[in-house]
Amino acid sequence: MNLPAVTTGFQAPPLDTEGLEHVLAMHGFMSEDRAAVRAFGRVIQRAELEDVFLRDFLMRDSAPSLPAAAAAEAEFCNELLNVCLWDGGPDWFNRLANLWCACRDVGVDERFAWICTGAMLSACREKLVGGRAEIFQLELDLLTGLVRMVWALSAHLTAISHLRERTLAMIESEGLNTTGVGGRATFNHTLGKLCEIADEDSRLGLMIIRLHAAPAREVLMPTERDRIHRVLQEGWRHVLRYEDVLCCVGENEWALLQPGMRTKAQVLLAANKLREVAQGALARIGLDEGMELLIGGACAPDHGTDAETIERAARDAMSAGTRAHHGITMYGDSVKQALVAENEVEREFLRAIHLQRFELYLQPQIRSSDGHCDSAEALLRWQRADGRWVPPPTIFEIAGRLNQQGRLTRLLIARAARMADELARSGVPVKIALNLTADDVHDPELPDLIEQSMANWRVPIGRLGVELTEGAVLSDKPVVETVLQRMRDLGMTVALDDFGTGYSSLAHLRRLPVDELKIDRQFVNGMHSDRQDAAIIDAVLALAKAMDLETVAEGVETEEQAEALSRLGVDRLQGMWFSSAIPLSRFVTWWLARQQTLAISKA
Repeated sequence: MNLPAVTTGFQAPPLDTEGLEHVLAMHGFMSEDRAAVRAFGRVIQRAELEDVFLRDFLMRDSAPSLPAAAAAEAEFCNELLNVCLWDGGPDWFNRLANLWCACRDVGVDERFAWICTGAMLSACREKLVGGRAEIFQLELDLLTGLVRMVWALSAHLTAISHLRERTLAMIESEGLNTTGVGGRATFNHTLGKLCEIADEDSRLGLMIIRLHAAPAREVLMPTERDRIHRVLQEGWRHVLRYEDVLCCVGENEWALLQPGMRTKAQVLLAANKLREVAQGALARIGLDEGMELLIGGACAPDHGTDAETIERAARDAMSAGTRAHHGITMYGDSVKQALVAENEVEREFLRAIHLQRFELYLQPQIRSSDGHCDSAEALLRWQRADGRWVPPPTIFEIAGRLNQQGRLTRLLIARAARMADELARSGVPVKIALNLTADDVHDPELPDLIEQSMANWRVPIGRLGVELTEGAVLSDKPVVETVLQRMRDLGMTVALDDFGTGYSSLAHLRRLPVDELKIDRQFVNGMHSDRQDAAIIDAVLALAKAMDLETVAEGVETEEQAEALSRLGVDRLQGMWFSSAIPLSRFVTWWLARQQTLAISKA
């Protein structure tokens, strides 16, 4: 369908060398792939692709009829063929990104980038191997490198398209703003002008302000959202100077420009004032619960002399502050160091996931009735190049940030299936419990993935169970209940981890297809010193018994705790008193030794 032209003047943010490496690495592109793409350019000349690609593709039945769209497509395709000349740098990606924006401006379908790059790959294969049934390894390597690079390119163009649409929506809303607050276009123009005149005697302060909502407040009615925006902007207007410029630059996000600031400390003081005013304004309308204001600040020329650099500094400050749980963060050396460390760990993560360097350690779960170990929790472990171990929550947070959660989950499921096979071969009949995330249980294909992985290793699927936190299953989306029920139907057990620390209600628990409740370690630790913790354990056990659920106590670190929990009727115990989480080989040795000890004690 040909859409009317929408000229936005939007230019794609240019990639630098580091940015390109990040885009490529996100899609599995490796150093040897760059060499493969260059080698392809030496084997196949650009002119050879033109006959196969330009003629056939641009004359396809679905080609646009409007001259402007057809011309934009032709220009994009013409540049795309320079894949044969790619030197490995970001320039070609940037040229294609801007040509893609031009295509969208004249109504080219948003799917065109994927269709076009797919057709180009087909032309490359045709020229490289023709109709031969046999493909040599070198040709396969060249095609693999091309596919990974083009996949990264297509994903980058899609991201650019989404950014363009958001920018267009903000520009269109500029004329509808009745509160006197500028939009993104006003911000871009004003920031550029003020950066030009800022100096050390008259600094420009920039704050990026974001209203963060807790899960309970994430879904707001449009009237509630508009009311929040109105009271915040009205409240801020009363404390801003005449020369300050406030702009709404995104959903629940504002930017404040403060020219003529003498010191960076003034910007920090102003940020504190804005946060204080916001909290008071939200409290007056009863919407302060679950709402938090996050502010990142920067100054020109201290932290940059142009609009792009100074905005990036403010956003980097907000990002660093969010991860450090700071409400207000000014850009400085600590932020730069945090970003360097963050970029380094992200690069290491991508390399580790490509090389499958994540491990699963097993921590035994002991039956309180007879002391036997019939199950173990699989705990994620990753050791960085410098020897430091990364905590599992941090690993999952990085995976989510880099859009690699699905890939990590597939890797861990395959690793758990292999471990189940190795345990069976070693004569160790122990079930493995694998931790899953909220994203995982929103994937309707998850049960099929687990079933296939276990089948690949010829292990009964009942030898694998899953553990989920209360937050992961606290959803009204039917897919969660469907996924859990399907796993149970396959013969897997489903355990609710850290029970009592989250948001579960009896109504949620009643409808969720779970088999086990895991009592969190914080209650176990305090059971002998805090009556409330002991009461919570009693309540969980009573609830589990009434609902015919098994119970597991985590964090058992002393003999006294183990004996007390056994007397109370906890089904299984897990903690350092029995063993830490250990690699598979050590677990097998530990399990066989424990079996021997139990046999001797009964003799």
